[in-house]
Amino acid sequence: MDILKLIDDIPDPRMHGKVVHSFGAIIFVSLCGILSNCEIWSDIEDYCESKMEWLSQYVDLSNGAPSEWTFRRVFTSLDPDHIEYLLRTHAASIVGKGKVSDQIAVDGKALCGSKSQDLRCLHSVSAWCHENGLVLAEQQIDSKSNEITAIPLLLSSLDLKGNTVTIDAAGCQKSIAKLIREKKGDYVLGLKRNHPKLYKAVEEFVKTKGENAENRLDDAFDKGHGRLVRRRYFGYDVSSLPEMKEWFGAKTVVAVETISSRNNDQIHKVSAEWRYYLSSHNSADTRITGYIRNHWGIENKLHWVLDVHLKEDSDQKTERKSARSFAILRRIALNIVRSKDEKSKRSLRGRLKRSGWDDGYLLSLLT
Repeated sequence: MDILKLIDDIPDPRMHGKVVHSFGAIIFVSLCGILSNCEIWSDIEDYCESKMEWLSQYVDLSNGAPSEWTFRRVFTSLDPDHIEYLLRTHAASIVGKGKVSDQIAVDGKALCGSKSQDLRCLHSVSAWCHENGLVLAEQQIDSKSNEITAIPLLLSSLDLKGNTVTIDAAGCQKSIAKLIREKKGDYVLGLKRNHPKLYKAVEEFVKTKGENAENRLDDAFDKGHGRLVRRRYFGYDVSSLPEMKEWFGAKTVVAVETISSRNNDQIHKVSAEWRYYLSSHNSADTRITGYIRNHWGIENKLHWVLDVHLKEDSDQKTERKSARSFAILRRIALNIVRSKDEKSKRSLRGRLKRSGWDDGYLLSLLT
């Protein structure tokens, strides 16, 4: 079982000679528990007791099921970076089996339940592979810092060659654009008023050039949830703008007009707004529109799933190391389900429930 081999590479933080339960067993049982919708330490203890015979085929549980306090102590002493390394190596092994992607979406998320009276909640930045629906890596945000410092650390550890990195306005920074290009990648960065001079120059440039067939990249309609949305995409070559000189590799601004029509809102029945994106792609490259649309998969297919199906926002673990490690195991669990049961007609929620009921199905996910 590949995942067991990867777990065996994680160093045991406990004092040798004073342990009763196998370290690998504790991590493996925890992962299986999360795959079976366990949320808290007592859930995992109960899961281990009920699945003792099956679990014992793969890990050493000769001393019985570890208590919830044992699980808690191990994760409190474990360095979350080792679990994050498990996430990276496991994701890399999946991508290495032909699951090719050319877009990496980067976005931050808070672990809301980890907030305590004296500490703010934990934040992390994720790298999301759109085509495969996989979390490639995560970088924790330092308690005294923000996403601007965490994103370069995350990107520096990834192979960006041939990939397009998409980030919202928080990552629209000169240093980040330069880093991506130096690592042979391309970028599409959300541009907002946090760069007032650049934003104003782009806004005036787009108004001057106007919207016409020559610079139109796409004109798409979406219908659902009681509204009709039209999105028009226009690409402009801005390499000659003086404000672009400091932006490494910047060639294009994409202007997106979103026109929404709501059936149940008679006061604001139709609304329109413009958004701008800075890119290293050529202005005629129609792939940019897909990168912009697909970027929000990290919100809808990762963050939303973590909060709704795996109850991450409700997790009240305030001890920093255990909260962080448990959160990363959730992402590994999602990677496993999405990569091993791609053709299933079941919802993700249904797949997670079945893995808790059907030992054979769980084994098919893990092997």
